Amino acid sequence: MMFLALVGLTLIAVASEAVILPIRHAKFHAAEQSTLPAKRSFEVGKDCFLKDGQPFRYISGSFHYWRQPPEYWEDTFMKMRAAGLNTVQTYLNWNLHEPEPLQYNFDGEVDIRRYFQTAQKCGLLVVLRPGPFIDAEVDMGGLPYWLLRMNSSMQLRTSDPSYLHYVDRWYRKVLPLIHDLTYANGGPIISAQIENEYGWVGSDLVYKEFLRDLTKELLGPDIVLFTTDGPVDSAVVGGRVDGTLTTVDFGAGANVTHNFLDVERKFNSDGPLVNSEFYPGWLDHWGEGWITVDWETVVMTMQQMLQLNASFNTYMFYGGSNFGFVAGSNTQDNDGMVPVTQSYDYDAPISEAGDLTVKYMKIRELFQKYSPGPLGPVPPSRPKTAYGKVHLQYTGSLFDHLETLSAEGPVSSPLPLSFEVLKQAYGFVLYRTQIPFNTRDPSKLAVDTLHDRAVVFLDRKPVGILSRTAVVHSMDIYAEAGQTLELLVQNEGRVCSGPINDMKGILGNVSIDGNNLTDWQAFPINLPGFPDNDPQPFAFKARKVRSDVELKRPAFYRGEFYVEVAQDTFLQFDGWRQGYVFVNGRNLGRYWPVQGPQKTLYVPGVFLFEDGINTLELFEVESAPCRHHGQCFVSFVDQPYLNGTATFRSGTRNPFAV
Repeated sequence: MMFLALVGLTLIAVASEAVILPIRHAKFHAAEQSTLPAKRSFEVGKDCFLKDGQPFRYISGSFHYWRQPPEYWEDTFMKMRAAGLNTVQTYLNWNLHEPEPLQYNFDGEVDIRRYFQTAQKCGLLVVLRPGPFIDAEVDMGGLPYWLLRMNSSMQLRTSDPSYLHYVDRWYRKVLPLIHDLTYANGGPIISAQIENEYGWVGSDLVYKEFLRDLTKELLGPDIVLFTTDGPVDSAVVGGRVDGTLTTVDFGAGANVTHNFLDVERKFNSDGPLVNSEFYPGWLDHWGEGWITVDWETVVMTMQQMLQLNASFNTYMFYGGSNFGFVAGSNTQDNDGMVPVTQSYDYDAPISEAGDLTVKYMKIRELFQKYSPGPLGPVPPSRPKTAYGKVHLQYTGSLFDHLETLSAEGPVSSPLPLSFEVLKQAYGFVLYRTQIPFNTRDPSKLAVDTLHDRAVVFLDRKPVGILSRTAVVHSMDIYAEAGQTLELLVQNEGRVCSGPINDMKGILGNVSIDGNNLTDWQAFPINLPGFPDNDPQPFAFKARKVRSDVELKRPAFYRGEFYVEVAQDTFLQFDGWRQGYVFVNGRNLGRYWPVQGPQKTLYVPGVFLFEDGINTLELFEVESAPCRHHGQCFVSFVDQPYLNGTATFRSGTRNPFAV
């Protein structure tokens, strides 16, 4: 192995010399088009990329378009550019673009053409990861939930013809929309990934070749294709496919030389070294500690990659938010699972709310050393405002509004039906039956395969909670013949990696003392989701609370507040337990302060009405703190509180140094 040392911008190597490539920035502003070469090209060279025939190294950052309002995209791109990046990387999130079969959405928060064109305007190239599976900690790893309804035995992420049929249809819809935005056609897209870390789960060659050939057909013969896998021989072998560039991924503190020279170079005899996912932080789950990674380790590992002339992408450079029901989950033993938090901050260089961190500044200092010129001014962080308390009024329970929220009425069946069969993508389903026999005192209520969480009611009185997350599938119950048993089942996010055939709802029998209950009704609950191109508040009016029992039922609460100047802010939920919050009809996502670690939810200022009245609504699933006058409120604060038991980003961990 050669001895490497950095001297200025020159890489000194035993018996040879190699010049470290500077970080050159793309120049794609409309006014500059006339200076571009007649035929633009981006290709794999002997030991680096070649852009228009010249050696090129990309320094990229991941930023997913659906995790930030479009009004802020340009600001984030400019902050990435000011840090020294020349490229942005993003997935395409299939399940947001085709929420039901053949119902497509490419507007608003998911307007991918606007996203790519804005990146180009800001001087950034684009690395595209079209999937179809993306993980990204989103529901079902980005695959649409309805695939599970089309064919219950469908083998996802394989060459199963029933799966490939829908992948082919999706690719032929989405990729032609951006064909003109490839680099060869004058756009910013320089490369496209085949699948996503496929070697961790499979090695189906027919599937990989199908995706490779289809992507090439639809994006053109000049697009550079690549695969990404963990820096382990077996994973790379499973994920790679001929005709593409093999790349790896690893995080801060990893053995850079081993991962690049001993693993990746084994599969690419020449061409550039590429880390497609360099982790400066990590994802977070409800009920676990908030994960951070120190900037010193991040910068040290980045410098080691730069010294090897590697191209790399920081995943994430801006993390953003899991608005609505976007967040997925990950599995644990015994069919357990852990849901992903609403914040996707990721301890990234740019925070969830667009703030520039110490990590950002230190990375910028490093990249400045490799830039042929000054990086330019850094855009400021957006101001934050603490709007204070908003007092809320009770507007009725779920049962009061069931006809409105489940307008098509109940679906009857002998046994409970899954969310997928009920065409309920996300959120909640209320299951109802009558107990036909007398029971022992107490009896054991058990649910086989509950996905994921259920509040249990007898005659609309809450009597307990069952939880896949907590691995609680049974409880004592005191019941009599003729009583109504109801379970409000909550989908906490389909598994986003590994075994993603994760159907939701009650998937097995419900029994009392081993006696199965039959004759069920299911009420799919229609709550606003994401994206929503026409958000509207609920039309529920304030009503009197008749007893404390009503405050323990799933219920809605509403308040109004005036905003003079609309700025970013954060919602804090002191005293509340678990539910969803809506601002002017927009579903911000889940709050769960009693579980933590996330205690606040980010509210983009563009979601607020300036110089006007704004509406705030909560769907509290378990228990509201409204028993006494003055306690029924939430607060807008000007700082995030993500760590639950300590100050924001106080601790450090290195979760994924491979």
